[in-house]
Amino acid sequence: MNDTVRAADEKIMVNGRVHLPRCRAALWQIRRGMKVMGGDGREVGFVAAVIVRQAVDSVTHLLLGRIPVTPDYRRVPVTLVEDVDEDTVYLDISHQAVDKLAVHQPE
Repeated sequence: MNDTVRAADEKIMVNGRVHLPRCRAALWQIRRGMKVMGGDGREVGFVAAVIVRQAVDSVTHLLLGRIPVTPDYRRVPVTLVEDVDEDTVYLDISHQAVDKLAVHQPE
């Protein structure tokens, strides 16, 4: 997590709208349960929630859940989202790179 943003400045939501300039549409709804695919075409998990930075009221990260469900959730910055469709979020990193993302540490 960015050191300048405290967990108290964030809220976890089941969905949120994000502006993704690289996507076909300018504004996308990302919601809990959407499938998440790595840039190498492999499924890496599902959207467990979105993190909204309250000061600017915008989605900054996805919380990535895994199947089988594990107790740790990876924080995926929305800058790593390549595309979105009705039920899938596509990342521009490989499935191996996802394992190197920060684990969400709630306070």
